[in-house]
Amino acid sequence: MSIQDIGVKGSVHFVYVREGFTRNRYEKLSVRRSYPDAQFTRVSASAKEASDDMLDFEKFLKDDTIRHAVDSAADISDQPSSVDQLEDRENKLIEETSQYYGNSIGLMLGIGLYEEEKHVDFSKLGKLTIAGTGTLEEDQSVGSVGAIRDKLRTAEAEGADIFLVPKDQETFMYEGLSNEEEALQVAGELHLRLRVVPVATLEEAIHYLSNYSKYELELDPQ
Repeated sequence: MSIQDIGVKGSVHFVYVREGFTRNRYEKLSVRRSYPDAQFTRVSASAKEASDDMLDFEKFLKDDTIRHAVDSAADISDQPSSVDQLEDRENKLIEETSQYYGNSIGLMLGIGLYEEEKHVDFSKLGKLTIAGTGTLEEDQSVGSVGAIRDKLRTAEAEGADIFLVPKDQETFMYEGLSNEEEALQVAGELHLRLRVVPVATLEEAIHYLSNYSKYELELDPQ
């Protein structure tokens, strides 16, 4: 999804994984027709109730990361804004994203807001397609998220050139591969064309995108 779809004048994209339930074969077939890449997992009847509770929490997390993105972008861009202006921007973005849940939008929202405030275009007038995922915390660090494999597959299918992920190998708190490790592994296994770029903070992401041409030259001196 383009960050512009939620009213931000930026060039980057966020990747959204939609979840839901089907109750019978007809509903499953209908979903498959609308979303050919949809994947299904058998769950118990109680899973929907548990999911509804989780959904409320995920929406709270989304609103929280939006506030962090607005505050962080304003701080990094060094653009003067009053408390009222920041709160108004936050509230409008929360309203624009009411159909979404989860906090994985944080990083890309922060980048898009920085583009908007500094009047820059990291896509180089559309020559680059930049996507990514990751939360944005109060200290501007990028936090871990889920569904890395699905998000990478989606970004690749949509023609992304760069995919930003949390640089979380040393901070990942759960079992299994960190986002950083999983993304690099999946990119290798699926022979993805896009470039996986782990970033630890919003500032690091912006520095990479601002100096993209230099990084390209270092990687390909020819």
